[in-house]
Amino acid sequence: MKTLFAAVCLSLSGVVLAGDLQSEGKTALSEGDAASAIIKFTEAAKVNPFDPAALNNLAVALAAQGNYEKALETLERAYRLAPTRGDIQANLQSMRTWVARNAPQIQLKESKAKPVVNTYPDADIPPEPPPLWKK
Repeated sequence: MKTLFAAVCLSLSGVVLAGDLQSEGKTALSEGDAASAIIKFTEAAKVNPFDPAALNNLAVALAAQGNYEKALETLERAYRLAPTRGDIQANLQSMRTWVARNAPQIQLKESKAKPVVNTYPDADIPPEPPPLWKK
């Protein structure tokens, strides 16, 4: 029973930690510190790799810093996790439109983007969810 309680407490502390990191990232971004925001949102995505909000926020910070290709990749990942979220849909559409007009060297992927493989935890984007979670 103690082990179960400890496991629940540890998992809840991860949720609180991710929320704190998200708040700190939003504060940094609002103060114009995109580099610190990227660090915080990346840490939040590592705590919960299937959190589309963390990925969406990370993409906004990446775009603010001028890393449009990585921002687009991150938004595509967030969209695959939460295709019905209006904020993510809007950000992805805006980023695709901007890239098509202003950065033609960045290759736009088809809507059915291939999964990101073997990039987490050494990179910013978490792995694809297990096949069982996909629709």
